[in-house]
Amino acid sequence: MDVTSDFELLGMTIQVEGRPDMPVRLTPPDGGSAGPPSAPLVLREGSEFRVRLEFVVGSGRDLEGLRFVDERTRQGVTVGRQEILLGDYRRGGPYEIVLPPERLPIGHMARDVYQVTGTIADKDGRILGRESHSFEITKDWPR
Repeated sequence: MDVTSDFELLGMTIQVEGRPDMPVRLTPPDGGSAGPPSAPLVLREGSEFRVRLEFVVGSGRDLEGLRFVDERTRQGVTVGRQEILLGDYRRGGPYEIVLPPERLPIGHMARDVYQVTGTIADKDGRILGRESHSFEITKDWPR
């Protein structure tokens, strides 16, 4: 499916209470023309975090049934997938949505680098946008 101009993802931020917001460098999932891959965001095991999305809806049409699908892989194996309904949006914006909180796993086996692909689609299954990034779960926060 083609990515459409009805939607533009302006930014994505990881929020952890007591820590500075961590902006995600948006890159296409295929590694496209955004330059070299960025270093993974570092998150401490067991942390609770939220994802904040900022986007605009293009002049083409209003969007109904917007949803965000988050798929995570570790060492090439899918380890998680969730779909979150975002709702309906009129042309314009920018809009900001903070997704429900998540807690990272704890333990030696969870410490690794995870690849994430986020897809935004409408009720008809049209893919409006995609992004990819990575994060690393560590025992402690970086200094």
